[in-house]
Amino acid sequence: MAVNNKRLERTVMKPLRHFLSMNDIEEEEARMIFKKALEWKKNRGKEFPTALQYQTWALIFKKPSTRTRLSFEVAIRELGGEALFLSSQDLQLARGEPIEDTAQVLGRMVHGLIIRTYEQKEVELFAAYGNIPVINALTDEEHPCQVLSDIFSFEEKRGSIKGKKVAFIGDGCCNVAKSWALAAEKFGFYLWIGSPRGYFSPVKSDFVQNTSSVEEAAQDAALLYTDVWISMGKEQEADKRQMEFSQYRIDRRALSVASKDALVFHCLPAYRDKEIALEVFNERKEEIYTQAENRLHVQKALLAWIVGKLNG
Repeated sequence: MAVNNKRLERTVMKPLRHFLSMNDIEEEEARMIFKKALEWKKNRGKEFPTALQYQTWALIFKKPSTRTRLSFEVAIRELGGEALFLSSQDLQLARGEPIEDTAQVLGRMVHGLIIRTYEQKEVELFAAYGNIPVINALTDEEHPCQVLSDIFSFEEKRGSIKGKKVAFIGDGCCNVAKSWALAAEKFGFYLWIGSPRGYFSPVKSDFVQNTSSVEEAAQDAALLYTDVWISMGKEQEADKRQMEFSQYRIDRRALSVASKDALVFHCLPAYRDKEIALEVFNERKEEIYTQAENRLHVQKALLAWIVGKLNG
């Protein structure tokens, strides 16, 4: 029986690209991704890129997901590839198989891996042993795909983020806030974290400022951003966090001091009248839903960049 060699073909990349952290991409590369994302967004349904043709990408998720799973599965398919969703509970990882063994086997069967898990070390181990590109789809440490897409979403509506002030209201230690902090110097914007003192950003940078005042963080900001107070894995701290963060939300008070044309973003899911006031969410939901949609377009371009076929 004839064998279709194209289906067995692997993309050989030297060096192998991964996207485990905002530190894994340079601004120039990100802007190439943004340019292609905008092009593909405008031409969706009219243009059919083939960057992942004949490839199968696995998704291993230990945490629940809506936007991340949807956007990556659709992106892979729209690039001509196949997406294989693997719940961690269905793998031998759940019974204690070493990541090294799982990674080595996956690397011989699929072309790339997208992981959503708890420990950053896990995505790093898969990248070290799998010999295939690995993308961090969220860990407790970072959420780089979210923030890469968020920057694209800001610039789509307001132009370059360089020199702008971004206010993150909430837990400055959470994964999304940390990826924002790592992106600040890279893209040349100023991130202000409005958070209780015990939750200031751990990232040390001249582009990152911490304050316990929501008003100071939001003052003249071009973007107001928030996330849930209780991240996955922090449920045991729910009562404590509800009390500590009760004043750290996007509401009329924050909007009143921000730039007049400030955008409001939330990476979702959103708990109304907690981290964001119900009336503010309802007024700005189009901005927030567009922000969510753009995960698809940016991740399509990111995948093409990962395999070296951004023009494919």
